[in-house]
Amino acid sequence: MSKSLATWFTPSLQTISRSAGRSAVAAAAYRACVKLIDQTTGLIHDYTRKGGHVETILIGADDISELWNKAELAETRKNSTVARELMLPLPDQWTDNERRECVRDIAQHLRDTYGVAVSGSIHAPNRHDRNNHVHMMFTTRTVDIDGTFGKKTRILDDMKTGEVSKLREAICKIVNAHAEKLDSDFYVYAGKFSDIDKNHIPTKHIPINAGGGYRNAITAQNAQITIHRANLATHEKKAELLKAELSNASILTTPESTPAPDAPRSVDVEKVEATPPAELESPFKRKKIPHACEIAYQKHQETLKKREQLEQLSKQWHKKYDELLAHEPTRTQRIFAKIGLGTEKIERYDLELVRAKKALSDIEHNKTVYQKILGDKNSLALIEQYNAIVSHNAKLWEAEAQALLAHSQKLERERELKEEQEREQATPAVDWTVGLDPTEDRKSYPKDIELGR
Repeated sequence: MSKSLATWFTPSLQTISRSAGRSAVAAAAYRACVKLIDQTTGLIHDYTRKGGHVETILIGADDISELWNKAELAETRKNSTVARELMLPLPDQWTDNERRECVRDIAQHLRDTYGVAVSGSIHAPNRHDRNNHVHMMFTTRTVDIDGTFGKKTRILDDMKTGEVSKLREAICKIVNAHAEKLDSDFYVYAGKFSDIDKNHIPTKHIPINAGGGYRNAITAQNAQITIHRANLATHEKKAELLKAELSNASILTTPESTPAPDAPRSVDVEKVEATPPAELESPFKRKKIPHACEIAYQKHQETLKKREQLEQLSKQWHKKYDELLAHEPTRTQRIFAKIGLGTEKIERYDLELVRAKKALSDIEHNKTVYQKILGDKNSLALIEQYNAIVSHNAKLWEAEAQALLAHSQKLERERELKEEQEREQATPAVDWTVGLDPTEDRKSYPKDIELGR
């Protein structure tokens, strides 16, 4: 059974550290969608209303609150790393129970290998029934059977030890074992996909903060890559069929040679192998988008978005400023304010007016900055180059797809023609005179037999 490579499988390992202002109790409460009290600070972290949680699996502990409060108490330094987290995508096509068993085995592997306690919070998919994943938090110290925290597991601190790579490989092995047991075509790999498929064409990652134009351009490019992958697979399949046909034809058409009587038998006759068909050469050459062009395009899109938001904000402040001017206190009201009548109201008005003027001044300053960024000639040149390359590559993707389709159709027509010729050659000729006595009077036979009909 062919395996479907999970190209999105990127298990990421990160740390939860006090130096970044993070807390293991808060992180655990957020991922498990529960209410936890941090005993070291007294803070209450309540995420019971947060949706998207399926189940939290505990390995090496019985209570999530006790586990992570002990993890916090075990560390005394203000910049200590209090937990590690492993974020793992899960197969969307599996059932909840199948994903649960896989998560449990991964958590048990962490427990058995490093002696840590684990809480794995499985999160539900999105509205499109995709993006099933699990947040696996585990302690930075070993935890014995009684729940006592021991030494730090520093083997996972340094990427140079290679332990992180081993961990990823072990996780892939566990996931693939579950897939094989479930007869699923899901397959994950910890290394580069080009190691498995030399012709693998990678898609481009879209940053989470990418602008709309940049996102649409990369999405279109990735869609073309998907189409090209399918066409390339079709071409490779046709090429393999053609190789097999040429090899069989070479064997069938090679006459059996009979050595001459006087020729010495010790002479070796060199065997000529069938020449494999040449690979289809593409007349198209795609261009790689320079990194500077990508940065300029993305910055331009983000600036356009910020300028649009600034316009909305400017309208709101102008409206507020006009309202303030329309209700400006009169001279009489200000005179009474000096003697203590309506002073608070006048002061509040003056403060709001100052804030509105300051906001409008900042908005005008930002507009000038954005306009300068959007009008930068160097950036505009890079963006023009970016758009030209994207358009060029898109045209080549389409043209190459059409060329591959035409080539495949040509191979199919040649194969059908060859099969028809072979069938004609294999049909034996009919001898209509078989069984007739030539000495007999041919006039006694029907006329249609005489004519060979």
